[in-house]
Amino acid sequence: MKPKRTMAIVLLIVAGLLLTGALLIPRAFRRFFYPPAPPMPSVVATPVAQILSDLEANMKKKAPQVLDQMQPGLSDQEIAALEQQAGIQLPTEIRALYQWHNGCRSADPRVVGPIPGHRFLPLSEALGLPTVLSNQVAKATAVQKAAFGIFAGHTRSWITLFDDGAGDGYFFDPRRKPEEGAVFYSFAEDCTYVFFPSLRNLLAGAVKCYETDAFSWTNAPTGPALTEDFTRTTKIWESFGSSNIR
Repeated sequence: MKPKRTMAIVLLIVAGLLLTGALLIPRAFRRFFYPPAPPMPSVVATPVAQILSDLEANMKKKAPQVLDQMQPGLSDQEIAALEQQAGIQLPTEIRALYQWHNGCRSADPRVVGPIPGHRFLPLSEALGLPTVLSNQVAKATAVQKAAFGIFAGHTRSWITLFDDGAGDGYFFDPRRKPEEGAVFYSFAEDCTYVFFPSLRNLLAGAVKCYETDAFSWTNAPTGPALTEDFTRTTKIWESFGSSNIR
C-alpha cells in the first residue's frame, strides 16, 4: 500500500472517531445528568381532583399558614391564554393543579408549599422560565453555550412546579411521556432524581406526608415554619416514585 494512501486512510479513521465522539459524548453526558427513569410504581388510581381536595383538607388542618399564601385557581380560559403565549399545551393533571391554586403569593421559605421549602410557582412564572433561560443562553459566549449544552442543556424544556430557590425542585418535562418520568424531583448537586409516573403520584405522596406528619408546622430555629422530616419523606416519595440512586 502506498504511504500517501495509508495516511489518507488513517486520517479518515481519526476523523470518523472524532465525529463519533462528538455525537456520542454529549449524549452520554445528557444520560448522566438527566438519566432515563427506572421502573416506576403504578399510577395512583385516585382522581387528581380528589387528591387535591385531600391535600387542601390536610393543609387546612395542619398548615393553614401555608394555605393562606396560596393564590386562587385559574380558569380554563386563563390557563389556555398562558398556554398559547408559551406555545405549549399542558396535560390535564397539570391544568388541574393550577385550577386548584395558582401557586404561592409568598417567597418566604417558611410559608411556601404545599411541599416544605419549595415555592409553588404561579403558572405565568413557571411557563416563562424556559424563555428566560433561552435568552440568557443566547447572550452567552460560545464556550459558555457549549458548557451549558453539555451540563444543563437538558433543562431547557423543564417547567418548574415547586422550586427550592436554588435551581432544584419538582419539575414537569413536556418532552417526556408520563411513563418516561415526565414529572420528577431533581437535586442537581449529586444528580439525584425521583421520577413519578404521574402528577397524581407526586400529589398523593404529599398528602401522605401530611397525614403521617412527615410534613409539619413546627418551631424551627428561624421561627415557625412548614418543615420536612427527610428520613420519613424519602421512604414516602420512593413508594410513589422511583429514584435513580440505589
